[in-house]
Amino acid sequence: MGQRLLLVDSDRSFLKEHQVSLEAAFDLEVAKSPEGVVARLEQGDFAAALICVEVADNKGYALCSTLRKQPSLGHLKIALISAKATEEEYRRHQSLKGRADLYLNKPIAPSTLVAALAPLVPGRIVDPDNPLGDLMDTELGDDWLDVLKGGAQPPQPPPAPAPPTPIPAAPTPAPAPPPTPATSPAPELETRATAPTDTPRARLLEAQIDALREELHTKDLRLREAEGELQRQVGSVTQNLDDTAASKREIQALKTRVAEAEAALAKREQELADHKEKGHVLQLNLAGLEIAMQGQERDLSELGAGLRQAEAELEASRARALEGEQRVQALQEQLQGRQEELVRLTAQVSSLRQQLDETTVQHDGERLELMNGLDQKDAELARARQALAEQRETFAALEREKQAALGQLSEHRDRLQNLDGLLQEIQEHLRRGSDLTKG
Repeated sequence: MGQRLLLVDSDRSFLKEHQVSLEAAFDLEVAKSPEGVVARLEQGDFAAALICVEVADNKGYALCSTLRKQPSLGHLKIALISAKATEEEYRRHQSLKGRADLYLNKPIAPSTLVAALAPLVPGRIVDPDNPLGDLMDTELGDDWLDVLKGGAQPPQPPPAPAPPTPIPAAPTPAPAPPPTPATSPAPELETRATAPTDTPRARLLEAQIDALREELHTKDLRLREAEGELQRQVGSVTQNLDDTAASKREIQALKTRVAEAEAALAKREQELADHKEKGHVLQLNLAGLEIAMQGQERDLSELGAGLRQAEAELEASRARALEGEQRVQALQEQLQGRQEELVRLTAQVSSLRQQLDETTVQHDGERLELMNGLDQKDAELARARQALAEQRETFAALEREKQAALGQLSEHRDRLQNLDGLLQEIQEHLRRGSDLTKG
C-alpha cells in the first residue's frame, strides 16, 4: 500500500489555504491538471488521490472513472471535492461503478479536510531532526522558524566524564521544546506577526500550544534526569548491560514522544498562523472596503454636482419650451390666416375650373373644325403630291433626253476637235509646201 497523497486541483485559493496543512499531515504532491495523472499514480507510491470535480472544465468525474478502470490502481483510494456539486449529484455518482471512496464540499476548514483524509492516507513520517519538515519553505519565512527553534532550544548539558570501560552510549538528543507559558515569545516573532482581531478559537489554540510547551518542558526535564541516570550507570563498572539497554530504549521512546509532540506543536502553531493570516486578510479587506466607500462618496458628490447641473439645464429647457410654445401659438395664428386665404383661393380655383370647362368645350368644337379642315388639306396635299410625282417623272424623262443630247453633243465636239487638228496639220503641210516652193 502507498504512503503518499496526490492532490489534483488548479484552484489557487484552495491550494493556498490547504497545501501547508496537507503537507504537514501527509506526504503530498500536487497536480494542476488531469494530464499525466494516471502514469504518475502508477509510477509513484500513492495511497490516495484527492480530485477536484471542477478541474480542467469539470473533468474530475471522468478522471475518477479512468482511475477505477486501471487494474494497477485497485488499491488507490479516491476522494472527490467540489465547490458546486449537490448532495443529489454525489448520490447519483455514488451509485456508479466508478464511484469515489469519499465525497467532500468546498469550502472546508484545513483541520476538517485533514481529519477526513486521515483514514485514507497514512500520516507523514516525522523526522526527529527536522520535525517541521517542508514547512521551512512556507510563506511564514525561515526567520520565523529560526526564531521559534532558537527560542525553544534548551541548554546543552555538560559532557559526561569518560567511563572506565568503553561502553557505547546512546546519542545525546537535541529536543526542541518551546518555552514555558511564563516565558514571553521571541521579539522577532512578535514583529513579524500581524495583530489580527482575537477570536475564541485563536485563544483556544494558544492555550493548547502553551499546554504542549509545558508538557514538552516536563518531558525535557525527565529526559535530562534519564541522561544523568544513564551517565551514573555508565560510570559504575558494576552496572549490568541489560539495564543500560533498557535505559537506551527508554531514552529512544522519550525521543520519539518528544518528536511527536514537536510535530503536534508545529501543526498547532501552523493553524494559529493560518488564523492570524486570515485575520490579516480580513483587515486588508476592511481597508479595501473603506477605500471603496471613500471612492463611492466621491462618486456621489460628483453625481450631486452633475444632478445640480442637470437641474439647471432642465430649467433652461423649460424656458426654451415656453418660448417654443409661444412660437407655436404665433404659428397657429398664421396658420388660421393661411387657412382663410386658402378658402378664398379655393373659391377662385372653382370659378377658374368652370371657366376652364367652358373653354375646353369651345376648344373641342374648334378642334373638330380644325380636324375637318385638316382632312380637306390632306386630300389636296395628296392630289398635289400625285401631280408632283407626275411632274418628277416628266422631268426625269426630259433629263434623260438632255443627257442623250449632251452625249451626242460631246461626240460632235470631239469630232470637231479632231477635224480642227487635221485642218491645222493640213495648213502646216501647206505652209511647208509653200516654203519649199518659194525656196
